[in-house]
Amino acid sequence: MKGKILICDPVDNIMIEKLSEKFDIDNDPEITRDELLKRIKDYDVIIVRSRTKIDKDIIDNAKKLKIIARAGIGTDTIDVDYANEKGIKIVYAPGSSTESVVELTLAFAVIAARQIIRGVENTRKNDFTKLKGIELSGKRLGIIGYGRIGRAIANAFKAFNVSSMAYDAYPVDFTGAEQVSLDKLLMDSDIISINITLRKDSPPVLNEKELSLIKNDAIVINTSRANAIDPKAFLKILREKNIVYISDVFWHEPARFDYEFEMLKLPNVIITPHLGAQTKEAQKRIAIMTADNILKEWA
Repeated sequence: MKGKILICDPVDNIMIEKLSEKFDIDNDPEITRDELLKRIKDYDVIIVRSRTKIDKDIIDNAKKLKIIARAGIGTDTIDVDYANEKGIKIVYAPGSSTESVVELTLAFAVIAARQIIRGVENTRKNDFTKLKGIELSGKRLGIIGYGRIGRAIANAFKAFNVSSMAYDAYPVDFTGAEQVSLDKLLMDSDIISINITLRKDSPPVLNEKELSLIKNDAIVINTSRANAIDPKAFLKILREKNIVYISDVFWHEPARFDYEFEMLKLPNVIITPHLGAQTKEAQKRIAIMTADNILKEWA
């Protein structure tokens, strides 16, 4: 007898192809939370991405659920502890979007350094005023979170003659970067790249004290988790200093609160709509790895 899968967010078709032999699949990428609460009781496996949050209430309604799969590199949208209590297995796709995130980080650094967004906005208004930027060459990159993606970013930036230092709260291999304290990284970096994973209830890594250490004219890049930063404290810092914040993640997507709307209006803030893994290649790798991990746990 086949198991039943509910797919709650858009995924590459290759995932459905790989799973269809052993599962009956309902693909409903626009399912609402209310619908999910009603329907989850009928499924053995649920597949989500960043849009769908799997919390205690949904897990309580999941009478047959054996596997929660996150088609991505993190599990912060899932109440992992409660799922574990209920004996539900969690699978995801670590490392599947590394190349895409590294390329986006490089692009962000160039965009911020050369004022490309402002330049494009100006020329759309037929304003061809020349804007002076900075070169990346010779600058220091500070990487917060030196896992697989952090190491790949350090290696990629070597092509720009950028040296790297890194901080990680856990013991990791610091090959390719100088290991430093978080305070030193924040004070000495010309470019800061945030590349950490967080649990749903994790406190920010960068609060007002840490954020105040970032030097004027620094570029802060975030392609991992908005919750790594205290947003209200950062809004204050962004108003006081000439820091460019360029991020692929936001606290709420779309924005909900006043501090978010205020930040979006700042000229030194550039936010993109969560594009990190949005390449054809990454989505295919994520789909294949997630499907393979589901099949391993189901066997």
